[in-house]
Amino acid sequence: MINPFYYEGFAIQEQFYGRESELEKIQKLVNHSNNLLLYSKRRMGKSSLIKELMHRNRDQCYTIYCDIFDIASKEEFASILLKSLAKTHRGDIKTIISNLKKYFKRVTFGISVDPNTAKISYTPRLEGLSFEEMIEEFFEGLFLLSKEKRVIFAIDEFQQIALLDTKIDALLRKYMQEPYNVSYIFAGSKRHSITSLFTYSAPLYEMATHMELGGLDGKSVLAYASKYLSINEGTVEYLLALCDHDTKLMQHILHILYNNQKESTITPIMIDEALEEIIGDKSSSYTLLYDTFSLTQKKGFKIITASIESIFSLDTLKAYNIQKASLASALKQLYTKEIIDKEDDKWFVPDRTLELWGKRMLNR
Repeated sequence: MINPFYYEGFAIQEQFYGRESELEKIQKLVNHSNNLLLYSKRRMGKSSLIKELMHRNRDQCYTIYCDIFDIASKEEFASILLKSLAKTHRGDIKTIISNLKKYFKRVTFGISVDPNTAKISYTPRLEGLSFEEMIEEFFEGLFLLSKEKRVIFAIDEFQQIALLDTKIDALLRKYMQEPYNVSYIFAGSKRHSITSLFTYSAPLYEMATHMELGGLDGKSVLAYASKYLSINEGTVEYLLALCDHDTKLMQHILHILYNNQKESTITPIMIDEALEEIIGDKSSSYTLLYDTFSLTQKKGFKIITASIESIFSLDTLKAYNIQKASLASALKQLYTKEIIDKEDDKWFVPDRTLELWGKRMLNR
């Protein structure tokens, strides 16, 4: 049997669990072509939730998913949108080429087929087009598609557009106001950054319903995990507390327990041992990452992973031999590197496994 605790990618269909109430709320929005702003900490399952929604609507809707986490320019953003729209077209090469000519007037595509997987790749040719023309081309194709059936269009890590051009959100609003059969889903892992794009003074204000995704609740985890492991409620609560509701880490631990302990009654000690195995496997890469930090950044990272309440107190500054201004600068630099994050004036490490490595290796 395939391990039922999937942690390396999207968990959908049989391996998806614990989010039925969220799916029900989102489905109601989609049914009326309304929009959603979905945000949470990283590794909580936002992307899997979106993918499961799309899977369940695959017959009655066109579904388009874009991850823009790595974009470096607004032109790259437009290219990803166009490429994702092109992927909705199915059939043989001749049919696909014919459809692309129907949906795109100014953009042409280079099409290649992987000889091993038969997977088709699309490369939009954008020479001579301005960014505004690229976006116009995308939305004209999107709206044409929506005349056939409803469209669910999701952009993951949407907060990245704030780093590129302050006018992108205003341009998107222009097209989102058009009365077409499209539901827009904007997802992000930095609450402040993504919600700031939808505040009162922002172009996208009141353009989407907000939803903050919390951690999986213990009952849902117990109901799923107990199908495959001998585990009780108390042990599940211990697991959730240890992982701080980091869904990916929790799934990884359960994955190891299924491989090694599925015939035994799961205990907190077994969970600790699985966690140590994970941290041990990642220790080399984390050490390499840590070694890229400056001295003040290392001190800042140690302070954050030590879970100190008053990080700028005189006692803390003295214990770590660092000045307040230097610590503030180091934290800002680590934030820019996306090693740490800040919420409600509290600094934290969004990668729970990295945080636990820091606690164990750097704060002995």
